[in-house]
Amino acid sequence: MDPSRVREPVRNPRIWVGIGVILLAGIPWYLPEGTIGPTVLGMPLWTLVAIGSSVSLCAYLSWVLTHHWNLVEDAEEADAAEDSEGRC
Repeated sequence: MDPSRVREPVRNPRIWVGIGVILLAGIPWYLPEGTIGPTVLGMPLWTLVAIGSSVSLCAYLSWVLTHHWNLVEDAEEADAAEDSEGRC
């Protein structure tokens, strides 16, 4: 297995920037202290911001794991299958 083919998201700084932006957006530090209004659907705005940020983070991490992660195990299983076919 060629190590250069293995991609790990932890080594990509753009992914970390995306996570940081989503986390910073989810913390309502930019709202005045003690802010309850405005309310949306009966909930304070900061609640919806936090929920939206959580959903965005989950979606982003799911995308990162499906598109930027090349598992070594898959390649190892393929190599093992090729080796077992060659032995027969």
